[in-house]
Amino acid sequence: MSEALYATVPIQKRVGVIDAVSTRRAASLLEFGIDDAWKCHDDLEFGDRTFDLRESILATHCCWDTQLIHGHVLLSDRIRTHFHGRYKFLTIMRDPIARAISNYRMAVTAGIASNDPDVWLDSQIARAHSTTYLRYLSGRHSIAPEQEAECLERALSALDLFSLIGFLEEIEAFARDFEKIFGANLTLHKYNQAKGAKVQLTDTQMARLYEMCSADREIYQRARDLKDQLRAET
Repeated sequence: MSEALYATVPIQKRVGVIDAVSTRRAASLLEFGIDDAWKCHDDLEFGDRTFDLRESILATHCCWDTQLIHGHVLLSDRIRTHFHGRYKFLTIMRDPIARAISNYRMAVTAGIASNDPDVWLDSQIARAHSTTYLRYLSGRHSIAPEQEAECLERALSALDLFSLIGFLEEIEAFARDFEKIFGANLTLHKYNQAKGAKVQLTDTQMARLYEMCSADREIYQRARDLKDQLRAET
């Protein structure tokens, strides 16, 4: 998707890449004086440092009128207030359960999560994996259970700010909609597939994950409903 998006930008225009790994390393270096790709990982305790850095990079590119800006960023108050309208917001979503399991699989491979699903489900990183849409769309790195209702309302309202929401399960439809809006064709390839052993969860573990993802499931379903409504109107 990254390569496909970059290829749509005319050569004389700027592309702003907010790279995931380098921003984690830079945040660790700036905050703690160590070049560590995991210290400020998005889903861990000090991930807020990485998201703050990414917001600064995003704001810089917006103020430079960069044509395309791409990366994993929180939809903060400042971004909503100052740059919605000047820029069109796009995102691609995936079924929250499938996404959480994929994130877990990659985290185990990276060594930042236990390969015991019960230990993972009890951990803060599982909380992060199961509230991905809630966190990103409410603009918060981490959300306590008592803050969930407020953040869910904010996240649901944020969906209306997006010019295009795609779904990983229907990526060709995203490409078609992108072309309708921007007049550019996306050539898509598949690279970043999860590595490592597949995750096997019991029915009990799946039920627990399903409950943990309740807010993300509601956000995902609202996005689906909005998409169906738009298709019906057109």
